[in-house]
Amino acid sequence: MTEKSPSLVGRAAPEIGLGLCVYNGEPYLSESLASILGQRDADFELVIADNCSTDATEEICREAARNDPRVRYLRRERNVGVIATHNQIIGETRGEFFAWVTSDDQYRSDRLALLAAALREHPDAAMAFSGAEEVDGEGKLIEVWRNTAPTDHPDPVRRLHSKLVHYDETLQFYGLMRRSVLERAMPLQPIVACDRVLIAQLALLGPLIAVNEPLLWHRNHAGSVSRANASRTFRRREAPHENPRWFLPNVEEGRCLLRVIRHTPMSRGERMRAYAAMRPWLRRNAVPMARNVAHVAVGLVRGGKV
Repeated sequence: MTEKSPSLVGRAAPEIGLGLCVYNGEPYLSESLASILGQRDADFELVIADNCSTDATEEICREAARNDPRVRYLRRERNVGVIATHNQIIGETRGEFFAWVTSDDQYRSDRLALLAAALREHPDAAMAFSGAEEVDGEGKLIEVWRNTAPTDHPDPVRRLHSKLVHYDETLQFYGLMRRSVLERAMPLQPIVACDRVLIAQLALLGPLIAVNEPLLWHRNHAGSVSRANASRTFRRREAPHENPRWFLPNVEEGRCLLRVIRHTPMSRGERMRAYAAMRPWLRRNAVPMARNVAHVAVGLVRGGKV
């Protein structure tokens, strides 16, 4: 049941809206909430969308909402899936800037303040993001990530090409986005690489500004969405009414990137350059796309099972 917190009635919209989409996030949720609510010098609200969790997530979130007027807790009437709830929560938050936050990451106390300052300093920017420390499920450091790509280049096609060269760098997804730009982008698509596709489109829509201090503590553990879901399993869950027989994961990802280029306003010359900028992605995915097609063909030969 969707609920509204009376504490928000009549309040002016904050500068920043944070959306936390969660399902059974109990193991790390309390620590994550503490780091979000401990942000200094930032005007924000936190909206939590609970996809019908069955662990202690609801209790933890309701307690946070009772104790802090900046928190609003929404429990979905049914589990609508990862993609749908991430798309929905954009419209359930307010503020000039928006960010998705997670139930397993933690944030340095000045992160929002620094990212918001970067967006104010660069009014044409689509997003500001930070460096990160990537840790495992026990909190052991895996690596420190800092952006090395020219994501702030004035040429949108150069930015797109840069992101397709550095395609596996996805921590920009947790950056602070300018809402007016995000609303011009296509919604997240029901594929595992939805974050990569969105980052590519935001790169076309505006510079992505790096604050290269490690302000994000990103937990990479066995329950992470990207690690816990194979492409076809994820698609079946996120698009249950679709016939999975014809789903070609890498082909669909490429189609989404082409739609991004078609969807984004640009001159004809820029659009042609943007299509040409797909070369790094195509080089990496030519063989996987051929395997996708072969997988379907073999399944059809064996009696229609894919």
